Amino acid sequence: MITFIGIVVIVVGLLVWIGQSLSFLAPDIATKIGLNSPEKEMDPSLYIIETKANGLSDMLLTWLFPLSGLLMIFDHEAWPFLALVGSGIYVYFALLTILSRFYLKKHGKKVGSSSSERTAYIFSVIWIFTAITMIVLAIQKLAI
Repeated sequence: MITFIGIVVIVVGLLVWIGQSLSFLAPDIATKIGLNSPEKEMDPSLYIIETKANGLSDMLLTWLFPLSGLLMIFDHEAWPFLALVGSGIYVYFALLTILSRFYLKKHGKKVGSSSSERTAYIFSVIWIFTAITMIVLAIQKLAI
């Protein structure tokens, strides 16, 4: 079961890290493959925040989560610490994604097409769920 969870965390984590890296470094490519909403479908401020501010910070920080999954598979002693830090980043990242869309849309701002908005919510829930799973496993490991 640990191996399965580790693989899921690696896949989910790399999806975020690669996606956010592309959003920052090559937003046009990220848009073409569906990782970003087209600029015309979003409020200009949200587009800049997601492709630049979030893109850069996530590119610099979100690699910790998939690395914790890899280290967990190999039972490396550092995995629970990386899992706690990486999971915190993922919970924050996902909540920011959900709440920014919710409040911007509530105030009449464009947050992307309905399908891209739904996709953002679905993936955010997946990120939160995997992060909470890793937090629980890390605490269990550290409590031994």
